[in-house]
Amino acid sequence: MANFFDDGKRNMLPLWRSYDDIGLTREMDYSGRKLLPMRFDLYDSFIEAWKAKHTVVTAADLVNAAVASGNTHCVEVMNAADYMLNNAEQCTNLALEVARSITNTSQLILPNSFSKLTKFEDVAKNLIRGLVEQEQMTKARIGILRRQLREHCYDPVAYCELARCYANLGMNDKAETYMKYAINLAPTSRFVVRNAARFFVHNGDLDKAKSVLLKSGRVKTDPWIMSAEIAVESVMERASRYVKEGRQMVFSGNVSAFSSSELCFAICKVDLDYGKRKDSRKMFEKGIIEPNDNCLAQAEFFAKRDSNLQLDLSAYSRLPHKHEADTRKAYVTGKYEDAFISSLKWMRDYRFEQRPIAFAFDISCIYLKRYDFAIEVEKKALTLNPRNHTAVNNLAYAMGLSDRLDEAEAYLSTINYQKYLNNKDTTGAICLVATCGLLEYRKGNIDEGRKMYNMAIQAAKKHKENGLAAKARLNMIREEVRNVRDYDTNILNELDSLETNDIRETEQLRKDILEEVKKKTQV
Repeated sequence: MANFFDDGKRNMLPLWRSYDDIGLTREMDYSGRKLLPMRFDLYDSFIEAWKAKHTVVTAADLVNAAVASGNTHCVEVMNAADYMLNNAEQCTNLALEVARSITNTSQLILPNSFSKLTKFEDVAKNLIRGLVEQEQMTKARIGILRRQLREHCYDPVAYCELARCYANLGMNDKAETYMKYAINLAPTSRFVVRNAARFFVHNGDLDKAKSVLLKSGRVKTDPWIMSAEIAVESVMERASRYVKEGRQMVFSGNVSAFSSSELCFAICKVDLDYGKRKDSRKMFEKGIIEPNDNCLAQAEFFAKRDSNLQLDLSAYSRLPHKHEADTRKAYVTGKYEDAFISSLKWMRDYRFEQRPIAFAFDISCIYLKRYDFAIEVEKKALTLNPRNHTAVNNLAYAMGLSDRLDEAEAYLSTINYQKYLNNKDTTGAICLVATCGLLEYRKGNIDEGRKMYNMAIQAAKKHKENGLAAKARLNMIREEVRNVRDYDTNILNELDSLETNDIRETEQLRKDILEEVKKKTQV
């Protein structure tokens, strides 16, 4: 049984954008300076250096610059990549992966794909393939940034960008090291401070996130940093002492609607948490005057939970990077193919985030029944965290549903579910045991499958997770109908009484069961 996304909370945390993306927005306008773009396309000099002397260093510089700028078809670049692979013992693993990405001409092939692609399938596969290519570009960017830092070792932006690249690859220890360098060099920079706070929240160090914001000395005067401080306090389930000052700043008329938008929604979240509906509505209306994509996603999230908050997404159709808002809108309206496409674009923009991965997996697995897509998406979660038990379980679940049982068991063999049951993550453990039950059913071990599912159901009830117990029971009924020739038809009487924590998920599971019943009657 898969552990799908928890859609119950969303905080107004800063988005960790690349330096280039920040330069295309107006998030730095408040400082009175415009950002100069970082350059990764100056590879002509690297070609000359490579021609002058063939070494691993000149080869790596050329290959990284070529991949980062999209100029990989040059003969000299191909030769440099071959040189690196022939001298692999002198290269880092990341450098070798980038070199292989140039020499390997094969493309990502998804299992169980149709020979004739529909538009949806074509777009989805191209986006998934693009995520793989983007990963190689991230590795190449690391090489270029490290080279730049050898020549300009006091560049906080380069350190911050390097931290983001490592975080996108799930290498959080290295990301933290470089982020600390950036903070020490530029403790008051809005770009560095906001990104650092977002990273430390991602890394689970909330106290450090708050400390970075407070030590900047700009919380009281900068709406972008104040909004981040209020959001971090919300994650810590505390009300910030700057909420009152933030409210005064928003209505002072001294800050533009765009620069105060994130602050509005950070305060709106606090007001909603404390039941101040009237105040939250005022902040909501202020925030949607000129939002960025982060604010628009927050507005969409709030509007679906409070009918008094009105939002027309079509009014923001030209807003860039609004993929999260589009995903949520398409999901709640049942346009699952659109939701999946938007979630892949969301993944592309914010690679280290788990939420777009969870959305994409949920939509492809439970609603679209595209288990091939679900598997490829969930592998991205394992890239970010190879020890992510939820990702391992979800992979095994999708593989089990598509009858790739040997692969599923190979993933599950990395986890001791008995030991996992004693951990604090009871939800994850229950889902894991239920997935084991699914695999036993599919292997024909009906009694063992029933045993595992019943174990999961009892554990859920013990921890008062009634929605989770119902979810496990619905999954079990589906497998019972599918795999037992003379199943007890009385179990179908339970369908209307079983309710998971998500109405759409419950309805879909019931449909799946009835579809299996229909297949049985047609045989």
